[in-house]
Amino acid sequence: MGDRISKANMLLLILVCLAQFLEVMNSSTVTVALPAIQSALHMNTNNLQWIVTSYVLTFACFLLIGGRASDLIGRKRVLTLGLAIFAAASLAGGFAMNPVWLIASRAIQGIGAALSIPAAMSLISTSIPEGAQRNKAFAIFGALGSGGFAAGSIVGGLLTDSLGWRSLFFLNVPLGIAIIIGLVFVKERPMEQKIKQSIDLPGAIAVLLGIFILVYGLSMPDVDGSWSTTKIVTLIVGALILVGFVFIEKYAKNPLMPLRLFRIGSLVSSNIIGFLMYSFMTAFIYFSTLYFHALGYSSLITGLAFLPLGLSSVLATQITPYFMRIFGAKMLLIVSQLVNALGLFWLSTMSMDSVYAAFILPVFILLGLSTAAGFTAIIVGSVRDVRLEE
Repeated sequence: MGDRISKANMLLLILVCLAQFLEVMNSSTVTVALPAIQSALHMNTNNLQWIVTSYVLTFACFLLIGGRASDLIGRKRVLTLGLAIFAAASLAGGFAMNPVWLIASRAIQGIGAALSIPAAMSLISTSIPEGAQRNKAFAIFGALGSGGFAAGSIVGGLLTDSLGWRSLFFLNVPLGIAIIIGLVFVKERPMEQKIKQSIDLPGAIAVLLGIFILVYGLSMPDVDGSWSTTKIVTLIVGALILVGFVFIEKYAKNPLMPLRLFRIGSLVSSNIIGFLMYSFMTAFIYFSTLYFHALGYSSLITGLAFLPLGLSSVLATQITPYFMRIFGAKMLLIVSQLVNALGLFWLSTMSMDSVYAAFILPVFILLGLSTAAGFTAIIVGSVRDVRLEE
């Protein structure tokens, strides 16, 4: 069969990629619309970050639960549930009348995404044979994610300037429902785990509290350029709870995160690199948006400024499988992260006088290529040596 994906698997791949596309597009549309949201809801700059942070925070907190639930009750069920939560939260966000309402809606969107993404990745890795087919599938998965970012930049700017920022949230509702309807016609591979198991409740509570407190502590503003005592104590408490989570998992009958997974070198290294890459990319996009706003760019022009980043990402995901076949995922990760480091160092020197076409555009193109290549290599490395039931 070579690297050709069967028709049945192609339908599944299209739907899970559309789910990824929707959630990534939502992130970039909201980021582009931040200045308009700030003005409409009268938010100060310190609170504005919570529109992004609340989504990422709940996404991080519930990601392990989403992955474990996918293994226990079915990947398609969890993906459908995640999309339903995401669409419902989007509807609520569209009607938000104050910052608290909107931030809460974004937090619930993050829960929906935390259920959807691991379920989508599990469906790909358990349904499509390992090797060329799976690498191609993950490349398409990455391309739709990058395409979602590119589309979100344009759609976000266009809709914000024409229909207002609320339309960005309302758009997710019919798209989410359409994907859910499509999933009805997808047949999931039978679950490998036949024995009924329960979710590790103590572990789930510990990881939720630990990550929430730790990230909340990091988001606390500094006082006169230094960390306050409250911030330091909060960070220590969050770290201690996460240490406690490790001990819970060590002795749990059905651990939320089996510690034996840490013996898989490809999984550990891929996740460490992924953690670093997503950390700088999230911050880079957020501050770039504020930078363009400070230059006087409208929402649409800001979206167009990000477009080369998204388009180069789409291109990279199409050629990445060929380079991965020649050089391997490890070498691809090393080169992509070196390019990321150089690109960010270059952007750290930009000023209000920097010319976009000469100073920013070339780096955006390089960062789009390197992050998309790294994204595909990270996914392949993460699932390569993991058993199907995990």
